[in-house]
Amino acid sequence: MPKKIRSLDNSVFYIIIGVLLALGINWGLAFALNTDMPVVAVESNSMVPTFSRGDILILQGIPGEQIKVGDIIVFSPGPQQTPVVHRIIEVNPDGTFQTKGDNNNGQLPFEKSIEPSQIHGKTILIIPYLGWLKIGMMEYALPNLLWFILAGGIIALIYMGVKLNRKSGFLAIGDSDEFL
Repeated sequence: MPKKIRSLDNSVFYIIIGVLLALGINWGLAFALNTDMPVVAVESNSMVPTFSRGDILILQGIPGEQIKVGDIIVFSPGPQQTPVVHRIIEVNPDGTFQTKGDNNNGQLPFEKSIEPSQIHGKTILIIPYLGWLKIGMMEYALPNLLWFILAGGIIALIYMGVKLNRKSGFLAIGDSDEFL
């Protein structure tokens, strides 16, 4: 097997192993920490100075009756909505919770009655800056993926064209040391 094909096969193999390893670690953490969302990237600055956009949070699932004022939780305001990371500021008499971002002036309407079933977990660890990898992928790389593929294709075509010209004996730009 040619060396280039073997190298490509190895690269694909290692990418697949990396993805499977990442999924396995996430599933393992979800099981160990009793939550469906063990690792979360912070996407806003609503909790500054406690943590900032781009930080990673590790969550632990806990029963609603163990959540208390001051805990930082991650919850989903509704189905298919982006999870929110805010601090518990009050436990309502009906067992629901109120939250507010440390950097926010007031509460948002959906923060006044959060059911325990909406809560993914309580923050137990903050890892600074590591979340920028996810934010970069989601906000910059994926929306521009078509342009990256198009640019890569054009570069590949130019490279192959220059290589073919050199093999066939045609004079290509940069092939000659002489000037006419």
